[in-house]
Amino acid sequence: LETLYVPVNVEIDVEARTARLDVAGVVESTGSPIINPHSGEPHHARINLPNGFEYTVAEMGSGSSKLTGGIAFELTDSYGQFNVLHISQAGVVR
Repeated sequence: LETLYVPVNVEIDVEARTARLDVAGVVESTGSPIINPHSGEPHHARINLPNGFEYTVAEMGSGSSKLTGGIAFELTDSYGQFNVLHISQAGVVR
């Protein structure tokens, strides 16, 4: 695959558990919160890893992606994770 020089549009709100990624002609992705099946309201679910090597807290959600560039691939309402990455060459910065 050749190197592409195209705009990358990213919007992420970790607390609201929403995200959107658009790379024209390559990939479109969205993220959303898990919906409580009884109330219909967004549901908070977290993974807390105080000594995690990628993050310390991640909010769980749902993600969908469609790749249309050199590789065709699609996931609908799959695993989604929202976290703040603060990483250096030595791992998570605490």
